[in-house]
Amino acid sequence: MTLANKILDFKVVFVSGLESLTEQIATKVFHYPQNLGMSITPEYDAKQQSMVDYLSQLPVHQTNFPPPAAPATLSQVFFGNFPDMSRIDRTFYEHKSDGFYNFYVPNYKNIFFLPDWFSQWLQTNFNISVDTTSLEIIQQSLFLGLIGFFFLVEFRMKLYWFLTINPYTRPWIYLISLTDWIQDFMTGLSPVMLGVDLTAPIILGLTGKLADSLNHLVFTMPFLPSEGQPGKMMIDNEVQDVILFRYLPSLWFTDPIPNQLREFWYTERLDILNFMKKNYANLDIEFLPDRILKDLSQHQQITKPLADNLSHLPELSSNLICKLSVNSDHIFNIVMDKFIT
Repeated sequence: MTLANKILDFKVVFVSGLESLTEQIATKVFHYPQNLGMSITPEYDAKQQSMVDYLSQLPVHQTNFPPPAAPATLSQVFFGNFPDMSRIDRTFYEHKSDGFYNFYVPNYKNIFFLPDWFSQWLQTNFNISVDTTSLEIIQQSLFLGLIGFFFLVEFRMKLYWFLTINPYTRPWIYLISLTDWIQDFMTGLSPVMLGVDLTAPIILGLTGKLADSLNHLVFTMPFLPSEGQPGKMMIDNEVQDVILFRYLPSLWFTDPIPNQLREFWYTERLDILNFMKKNYANLDIEFLPDRILKDLSQHQQITKPLADNLSHLPELSSNLICKLSVNSDHIFNIVMDKFIT
């Protein structure tokens, strides 16, 4: 028997023994063949399958990172320009039945929103409603900060290519110290391939992914993200998939409408105030500003005692008439006595 045949026999014995061991473990531990294990593909119902098919045909919001340089002035040609975000814009519209604070956003596969609980917390604690300028400033600041950190890590990686430069001398040490914390944290977690530490490339990839994801974040104030409804609209002579936010925001029903917004309705947009009163009068929502409600409550307190006494007016008038009649008889008798004497 040749060596090749011995090796082949050994392989057959090893595979047979492994098969027998696997079958025993599956039978005694996992109750095979009664337990067939997990299904290969999940079983979707018709509604879930339609949602999967709908998401699969949506476009992707295309962005570039780092953002390409786009100088508009001569100074920006020499010194560079601030990177611009490729945000997904909200388009507001007014409708006679939907209301005045409806908007839609293009629907993409990679679009995402804040969680409902976090969006509600921001709106109730920081008085954020229709105007999301403050959140957009924070979003832009985070984007620029991550881009700056991205270039610092990239510069640190390129600095080691120049053997004549000692990165731990001034002024390079100041730039190195800005990224030392993430370098020390990732050193033990990132792999080493062919003697090359992959910490810097992994940090660059994570930073770029986090910064680019800010381009796909959409704020839905005054609505909660779960209130969005997929739909289609004609945009630029083309039917596009959108997410619609319309009617009355749920937070305006569960929590008071911001007073600043109600003041704006009362002083500058009476048409919005009248629309809200007409269409949502049965929901017990205060649409008037706080100062008007305060004045109404004070006038109600002044007029309430008078209104309470109106119910006793018949009794008061009867007593007054009786007293007047008794006094008039007494006065008449006195006058007659004077004339007779």
